[in-house]
Amino acid sequence: MNVTEELRSVTRTRKLLNAMLWLIVLGAIFYSLMTSTPLVSAHSEWAWSGWALGVLTDAAFILSISADAVLSRHGIDSGRWPTVFRWVTGLASLFLNTWSSVAEKDWVGVAIHAIAPAILICAAEVAPIYRRKFRDLETVLSALVTEEKVTHLVTPKKVTRNKKLVTPLVTEPLVTGAVVAAEEKEVTGSQLIAPYSRRELSATKQGIKDAFLAGLSATDAAKKVGKSRPYVSKVYKEIREGLELTA
Repeated sequence: MNVTEELRSVTRTRKLLNAMLWLIVLGAIFYSLMTSTPLVSAHSEWAWSGWALGVLTDAAFILSISADAVLSRHGIDSGRWPTVFRWVTGLASLFLNTWSSVAEKDWVGVAIHAIAPAILICAAEVAPIYRRKFRDLETVLSALVTEEKVTHLVTPKKVTRNKKLVTPLVTEPLVTGAVVAAEEKEVTGSQLIAPYSRRELSATKQGIKDAFLAGLSATDAAKKVGKSRPYVSKVYKEIREGLELTA
């Protein structure tokens, strides 16, 4: 799995989820205003003010969604009262949308007008869960990407060596088999590449990498790995510069 690509995919999905949530909110608000305004106007002394209660209810709902979006981004659970607040505003929207149909005993109308508020209530409840899960996943993947980059930066570079193979001159049939066998063994690709493709870290490099990822200072890292501080500081500098270039 390419961790960097997976992180980008998760980030794109999170942004899409957030955009779809706001699309649902705006659509539900628009529909709610059209449905609730006639009901409120019919029961208000000022018919022109029928839209005000719907706007007030929807504004309260937007307040709840917006506050939760920020808190969820930092992994904070908003608690009981914000949940109660969301449900009160959601149920108020449900009442304003469906009461005209309830009064007329139009149960098909009730079902139709309940769809938008019901979706809004469910979206308000599921959105914080999605946000926290995506935040946790992005945090984990970001840490893996950083570790991958640091590992690459502290790994010794591959050494390229040119090998000139000399095919011996075969003059006697009796030694042909042995010479061919030796030649095949000499030019086997895996045997030539293997010594230079190993990317295992030495104990020192591994210790410096772990210290960097743990947030230790160069002084503490030097004590941990048993190397001089200037050397560890040099490696730290190379890591930081490399991370800035690949950010």
